[in-house]
Amino acid sequence: MQHFMKNFIPKSRLVFVLALVVLSACSKSSVSQSDDSAGATGTTTTTVPISTTVPWVKGAPEAAWAAWLTTFAVVDASEISESECGVFAVLVTEESLTFYSWDGVQWSDNSDVLGGGRGKYPLKVYSSDYTNDGVIDYFVTYRTRKNSGPTFGGFFTIPWSGDLRCVWGWVDIDNGRDISKVIDSPEVDQRKGRVYAAGYVNRRYSSRRQLKYSPSANSFVFDDVFQK
Repeated sequence: MQHFMKNFIPKSRLVFVLALVVLSACSKSSVSQSDDSAGATGTTTTTVPISTTVPWVKGAPEAAWAAWLTTFAVVDASEISESECGVFAVLVTEESLTFYSWDGVQWSDNSDVLGGGRGKYPLKVYSSDYTNDGVIDYFVTYRTRKNSGPTFGGFFTIPWSGDLRCVWGWVDIDNGRDISKVIDSPEVDQRKGRVYAAGYVNRRYSSRRQLKYSPSANSFVFDDVFQK
């Protein structure tokens, strides 16, 4: 699990908040279609965790998120993304990717915007400002098979401006030859908030370079393409 846990409230305060947490014992599942890196269509089951609520106080989203995570066999969890567009977070459990929004009282499942995700076997969610707008975005990696196989990943972000401002979605990736929602075999530098993958120059394989966000195209492009 990523380093977001160190940002949560001290243990004594967490005990106080946990005493206020109301757990609604309801769980549901949704089944949707998704595309893997090869374009094949599969079924993704998204498990909706039980609702967790805390009073509206400073630090309430973080406290509720921390409490929520203790109730699941978490594979990975994101940092909280907060902006004028709202407060959001991502949870990875086995064969499930779930997206949440904070409404001021509780975390609510908002996974419909994931469109079923990008594959059946989510592996990890990286949290960083990939679009350079001061807001945390997400890069999610997957495996092609449950416990093995090549990895691929995609950017789940919100655009800077325009009609889709504040609308979360999977952003196009231009590797210099093809445009898709995922990139094969990505390498993530979490400390620097960078994603590297194979790219092309003049449609010929070049090397592994950084994928950078182009606000004008609302897409991530291979470094050499970005510089043109």
